[in-house]
Amino acid sequence: MTVIYIYSINSLECIARPTVTTAEEFEKNPNLFYPLWDEKTMKFSETLLNNPIIDLKTGKLREMTEVEKVKSGKTTLSDGSYLDEVNETIVTIAKPNEWSIWDKDSHDWKVDNNLSNKKLKELREKALKDLAEAKSNFLNQPLEIEKDSKKYTFENNERNRNSLSLKMSLMWTLEQDKIEKVKVQNDKKMVEFIELNRSELKVLAKKIQDIVEVADMAEQMAVVGISRYNIEQMSGLNVSDFFQN
Repeated sequence: MTVIYIYSINSLECIARPTVTTAEEFEKNPNLFYPLWDEKTMKFSETLLNNPIIDLKTGKLREMTEVEKVKSGKTTLSDGSYLDEVNETIVTIAKPNEWSIWDKDSHDWKVDNNLSNKKLKELREKALKDLAEAKSNFLNQPLEIEKDSKKYTFENNERNRNSLSLKMSLMWTLEQDKIEKVKVQNDKKMVEFIELNRSELKVLAKKIQDIVEVADMAEQMAVVGISRYNIEQMSGLNVSDFFQN
C-alpha cells in the first residue's frame, strides 16, 4: 500500500491523501480509490510536494526548481546570488572580502569605503600589537655560548640582559678580567653558572647588540609599512616576516 497526494489545479493545495495499492493502479482507475477524482481540476503526486507546480511540458505535477521558487517569490536570493534568466540558473559569486557589499543591480560585490576604512583601522591596530610581540620574541631568542669546548645557552630575556649589563659595568669599573657567575643552561637544559672572561663577554655582548639593532630596524620598517599599506596588503601581512636574522 502507498499514499497518493491529490492537488487542486487551481490552488495547488493538497486536498486528499488516499491510500492505494500502487501508483500504477491509481493512475489506471483513480475513481476507484478516490471517488471525487476529477482529472480536469486535479493532479496527483507520489510524493508530498512543498512547492508544487504543473510542468508545462509534461503536464505533470512536480516540485518547483530553485529558479522557479525565486521567480514565484517563494524564496529570496541571498547576497552574492542572482538569477540568470537566459540560462535559467542561479549564479553565486563568493564574497571577496569583509568590506564589500552586494550590488543587486550590477550583480557584483562593491567595496564600501566605510567598511574598508574601519577594517583597515582594525588591521593596523592588530598589526601594531603583533609587532610588539614579534619584536619581543626576536629580542628574546636564546644565544649559544661555547666555553671550554662545551656549549651553553644564554636565556636572552630582558631580565638576564639587564643582569649581564650590570655585571659587565661593575667589571669595567672594578677593572676585573672576568665575571664568575653568568647564568646559562647546559645541553641538558639545566641551569649552570659559568665564568666568562672579557673576550668571551664581548662576543656575547656583540650578539645581543646585533639582535637589538636588527630588531629596532625591523620595527621601524614595519611601522612605516603598516602606516602605508593598503587593505589588501595589510590583510596578508605577517609582521614576523620583518624579523629575520
